[in-house]
Amino acid sequence: MTSRITTDFPHARPQTQYGLQQAQPPIHPSYDDRNSYSDQPHNSLYYEPGDDTDEPFDVRADFDGTGPRWSDRYGQRQEEGSLKSGSGGGGGGLADDRSYRPVANHVAPTGYSNTVKSLASREELVSVPVLGPEWQKSELHELSRRGQAELRGEKRTRAWREWTRDQRGLCGMKWFTRKMLVGILFAFVVALGVTLYFVIPRVPNFSFYEDQPFSVDNTTIAFSRSPTNFSFSGNLNLYADASSSYLPVHFTSLQAELYDLTTDKLIATGDNGNHRIARKAQQPVLLPVTFSYSATNTSDTTWNDIYDACGHLWTGTARPDLKFRLALKMSILGLVNHPEQSTQISGVTCPFQLPSNSV
Repeated sequence: MTSRITTDFPHARPQTQYGLQQAQPPIHPSYDDRNSYSDQPHNSLYYEPGDDTDEPFDVRADFDGTGPRWSDRYGQRQEEGSLKSGSGGGGGGLADDRSYRPVANHVAPTGYSNTVKSLASREELVSVPVLGPEWQKSELHELSRRGQAELRGEKRTRAWREWTRDQRGLCGMKWFTRKMLVGILFAFVVALGVTLYFVIPRVPNFSFYEDQPFSVDNTTIAFSRSPTNFSFSGNLNLYADASSSYLPVHFTSLQAELYDLTTDKLIATGDNGNHRIARKAQQPVLLPVTFSYSATNTSDTTWNDIYDACGHLWTGTARPDLKFRLALKMSILGLVNHPEQSTQISGVTCPFQLPSNSV
């Protein structure tokens, strides 16, 4: 491609009888008034007339290698007046018909409304790449349902690994990293432990009311030698201590089993049902029980212990004391398990006596 010769070189000036006259700027018939020289002189050696204006631009003419603009590449001679290299003289000659010119028969798009530029073609050609090969097998697999599921799985795996390395947050929150989650869980566990310490009810302690451990309904007393048995109803007088509980203790069930401490045989059962003890309180609990026991004959030790302790009080005789072991099974509102508690008492005087004509 040949270079363009600027017209800033000095031109020949005509002589007059009074001296040199100032050279007039050359007139180019192919240029319109918009491409005339500037009124101010230019000192640059690389300035060409018309560079200060916006000349029309045509991509087709610039990139058409077989067109008139680059015709000299194929050995064609530039005619006189051309601005390309090899033209004769430096007097700003004009390019011939093969020089750059826009396509005259092309209608410019309607979006161009600039009146300074030429109204000729301003459409630029876009290089369209050659169509590539058909879809590859991997690309078709990615478009399938299974491929989409694998991509989502890889995305989740990558997100999990980044989260375990503290490179990203959880649930879209940048601050919700693994260390932050561990700290939050630790604080939550501590707060939960402190809360449960105060809100979980404590199991109260039970003991017998020593002055009168139990009372009996005399109308229900029944002893028999054949068959050997006894039965009567009464109440166990207990004392509950709930001073360690920060909340009231609500019993949904309070089951009792009373054993003879000497023989460890079950002699009475009872259930208090729904009961409530105030917080940090110490109050008596009346637990109804039913005494019932059967034996083979009158030589049974358990039957004799109760019969001797509750028999008729003859003058000058003394009755032996009763010895009991109490087992309590509790169901408390707020506790998942069913706590059990056991207590025992000895030296208990029978609260009743059998008539003299009893068995």
